[in-house]
Amino acid sequence: MKDYMSIAESPVMFLVCAIVILYVLCQSFLFMFRAWRHGKEIGMSRRVMLNTVTGSALFSVVPSIPILIILVMLMSVLGSYFPWLRLSVIGSSSYENVAANIAARSYGLLSYTDEGYNASIFISSMWAMSICILYEPLLVIFGQKSLDRGMTKLRQKKPVIYSLLIDGVFIAMMGWFCAPYLTYWTEKPEQVLSLAALVTAAVAALVFNWLAGKTGKHFFMEMSFPGGMLCGMLGAYIVNLLI
Repeated sequence: MKDYMSIAESPVMFLVCAIVILYVLCQSFLFMFRAWRHGKEIGMSRRVMLNTVTGSALFSVVPSIPILIILVMLMSVLGSYFPWLRLSVIGSSSYENVAANIAARSYGLLSYTDEGYNASIFISSMWAMSICILYEPLLVIFGQKSLDRGMTKLRQKKPVIYSLLIDGVFIAMMGWFCAPYLTYWTEKPEQVLSLAALVTAAVAALVFNWLAGKTGKHFFMEMSFPGGMLCGMLGAYIVNLLI
């Protein structure tokens, strides 16, 4: 077992993470209780509210698939408790993966899954994943209203620029994710596996988007990202077996 795992899997780590998660769960149940009570006050029927709760729970399953995938990946390196905390509270699947990789790359590794990951990198990963996300609550507190007004005006007055801006940010983010794996190869098999995962995931995402447009069902659109990830992993796995 890696030396830092004694810290990552310690009872103290479990206790600290569990306290934070229980606090967030209490907040969630409090908001649900207040929403239910307000629904009664405005005359909503019990059946309508139950259907809303059930529908929301079901539609939350598909968007949670990429979170579950990243959780399993992070748990293999960062232990069971800290990834559980990060992805249960404020983090997202893409952010946590990026933050962990940034910490690993600052020590000369390509990814947090590489050999050589040690206790120092583990502590740095925890700091990076925790501190770098602070801008989001600070943005909500101090700048959300101004940002919303600015984006609303831009969408109303210059919708083309608004669409290009949103699409450009997304493409840049995806490029940032893919670039290290397509430009840094140490062995030939890694080139083939990286390209196989990229091509398979891209084709799968396009197929899901096509099915969404063809059928008009939002389910396929929701499956575009997690389905692409799963297909990319499957493609890389199959190619790895063949070579």
